[in-house]
Amino acid sequence: MKRRAVDVIVVGAGIAGLAAARDLARGGTKVVVLEARARAGGRILTQRDQGSFCPVELGAEFVHGGNRALSALIAESGLKTRVVPERHWIVRDGRRRSIPGLWDRVDRVMQRIGPTYSSSFESWIRGPGRQLRQLDRAIAQEFVAGFQGAPLARMSAHALFVAASIGEGAQSRVVGGYDQLIGFLQGELGALHMPVHLNSSVHRVRWSPHEVTAWVGDRAWSASLLLVTVPLGVLREPRRAQGAIHFEPRLAQKQNLWDKVEPGHVRRVVFRLRDNAWRSRVLPSDLRARQGRGFGFLHSDEPEFPVWWSEAPAPLLVGWAGGAKAERLAGLAATEIFQRALQALARVLRVDPAALAGLVVESRTHDWSTDPFTRGAYSFSVARAEDVPGRLAAPVDNTIFFAGEATADPLELGTVHGALSSGQRAAKEMLNALA
Repeated sequence: MKRRAVDVIVVGAGIAGLAAARDLARGGTKVVVLEARARAGGRILTQRDQGSFCPVELGAEFVHGGNRALSALIAESGLKTRVVPERHWIVRDGRRRSIPGLWDRVDRVMQRIGPTYSSSFESWIRGPGRQLRQLDRAIAQEFVAGFQGAPLARMSAHALFVAASIGEGAQSRVVGGYDQLIGFLQGELGALHMPVHLNSSVHRVRWSPHEVTAWVGDRAWSASLLLVTVPLGVLREPRRAQGAIHFEPRLAQKQNLWDKVEPGHVRRVVFRLRDNAWRSRVLPSDLRARQGRGFGFLHSDEPEFPVWWSEAPAPLLVGWAGGAKAERLAGLAATEIFQRALQALARVLRVDPAALAGLVVESRTHDWSTDPFTRGAYSFSVARAEDVPGRLAAPVDNTIFFAGEATADPLELGTVHGALSSGQRAAKEMLNALA
């Protein structure tokens, strides 16, 4: 067994871990980052082909407006963003119609919850006197299940009210792929001579105040402090599960909190179309308008993959399922996922499945729910447990610290900027502890 001494061990090379490691290294701290996967980035997963100019996002895709930390990092890295056109269509009973101001409609529903309601969104929306138009009810339920990835019976109605009351700016995408931010942070760490060790799954941690040993296989790393940034789904796993971390002594209070909350589930499939797809008569003409920008977002009541959007002008279509629909798709073979998604899109567009298949050059997906180093998508605010993220973020004996989107500000749960901010917050806490 070989021991290697550093000041801080960071477990996980997602954006939270990398951002924290960079800030620690800039503060004069000797850091090592241990990542279980063969790549950095965590739930930022961008793939490319030599024959295509289109990066394919299989994890995080959108930059949510109004966050200073993420905006500052994008500017520092020299990257550009492109605003996502907010054109939305509703498909019901085979009919498609444009819905202007869809997110405003969602916010208006959520604002009706009020500041004092303390139960789940399902309890609120099914409560007596909830006189909502059928379409508004459907849109709101789809938002919670789909984009929050949450069971309606577990989602905090209060958190939805607060978020709707504050609002956020326009969504955008990182031009050239989200993983460029990961590459930038890795480069920064490299310049500071702080390596990121891939294929290094930490399975055991022995600790006492200001003394930590973490094992990767039979190799051990020793340090004064530990930063844990792995996803909530992994922290909830039993000791012998792949990717799980066993703490000695046990973090009993943290375990109780991990058991109170849970990650949501989402499933995404990406179809790369032929380069001439936006001129093909297979797709409806109004959706093909302006090099596919007319496609926007399609919302349907499909039992599988009810939401679709384009990344126009790139010839990419994204299918999305969240909540219980995504959970039912977990573990299915990629070929089965692609077939179900194709059939769903054909029904939504009312086109021949064979003709639609002829437009598809390739399909990609990633099963985050069964990924042993994720075990779910991203977290959500649980009814009557709204304070848990803050308690998850609290350090243990000023020795074991926590970051990641599940420990973020309640309004930033499940987001890249929430993960980034949590890493920066943890770095400040650890620098103070070391001082």
